Amino acid sequence: MNATKEFAALLIVALVAAACGRDQDRPIKDRLRASEPLTEDDIARAFDAVGRAMSGKGPRVKHGALTRQLDEKERAQLFNVLGDPRGLADAGLRAIDGAMVRGVRAPATSPQSEIEATGTVWIDVSSLLPRRYEFTYAMPGFGDTAFDLVFENTP
Repeated sequence: MNATKEFAALLIVALVAAACGRDQDRPIKDRLRASEPLTEDDIARAFDAVGRAMSGKGPRVKHGALTRQLDEKERAQLFNVLGDPRGLADAGLRAIDGAMVRGVRAPATSPQSEIEATGTVWIDVSSLLPRRYEFTYAMPGFGDTAFDLVFENTP
């Protein structure tokens, strides 16, 4: 009988611990879903949660059914935005392939120094993983680029 009670107590503790781990990021997920613009503090908290979500996972570029490693330039673009939340701006909410995402925009380095550019990372509000990166020039027609992201567990 004691063994059964001990097992039941351990099971309850394990379930509560698992639920707490899942709910750790619930407030930031709710904030990312809200329509009000994110503050710099909101973005910093979101990036902490994104870091936890990305832990142990490797980003890959998705082209239709195929995926590949990010090249050096793509990796630098993505992590330049994710590396420091200071000075970033909220880009709002939108849907990508049926998933709600929140954009975070940063100034980007343009090959043409006289033309401003921005880099935007779109973060899935449910998984907290980056879903898409967009590089956009301030003037149309200069070769805006974008790539979709998937994450795979790393060994």
